[in-house]
Amino acid sequence: MLGSTRFHSVRPPEHILWIGAHPDDESLVAPLLGGHPSSLIVMTRGEEGGDPNVRSAEMQRAADLFHADLQLWDFADVMNDVDGVWSAEAGGHDALVNRIAAAIAAENPSVVYTFDPNHGSSCHPAHREIGALVIEALPRLGPAAPRLMFVETIITYLPNGFAFSPAADDAIAVDARASWHYFVDDVATHASQFTSAQVEALRDISDDQRKVFLASAPSQKYSCGK
Repeated sequence: MLGSTRFHSVRPPEHILWIGAHPDDESLVAPLLGGHPSSLIVMTRGEEGGDPNVRSAEMQRAADLFHADLQLWDFADVMNDVDGVWSAEAGGHDALVNRIAAAIAAENPSVVYTFDPNHGSSCHPAHREIGALVIEALPRLGPAAPRLMFVETIITYLPNGFAFSPAADDAIAVDARASWHYFVDDVATHASQFTSAQVEALRDISDDQRKVFLASAPSQKYSCGK
């Protein structure tokens, strides 16, 4: 699959906005965030994965690594009925979508990166839901809406590392060799989530794995099902 993708070495746009579900989700686009104006919106404090105070502090250190503005929200970190839970907390689904749209407008990015709602890179329900919500929110900005790009990287967890592959054969494979250290450094800030062996595995990963896979439309090839 790796060899079938289009390979690009591109400079990210002027202002990137990442919208994710949890602290550490931004690691998938860390090579694109590093060294460029960026903002981060994170829906939850990741309490299902550990102490939310620890995870919030790690997320702030990650934002500092990128010199990025951070909006760390406090929606519940849930695995089931994500839309229902978040909508109830926001005062209704429409209010939830409007809040996301308003936050995007306030950041005024040139491009938004988020998860593909069909797979969320790891099939996590909250990853998939935030992708769907961003799709719903952007049209509310009208002509001022920024460009939207989906992360098409599929993560395979290995005993002490990771493997990355594209969710679609026509995904754009962004050459991240020169900026891969941002991925390593970002993961290292989330010490409650990643072992030192995993960090070192990322540091030593082969050059042909040092890519970020993107697309302008959700992949129709890879899906976790309903």
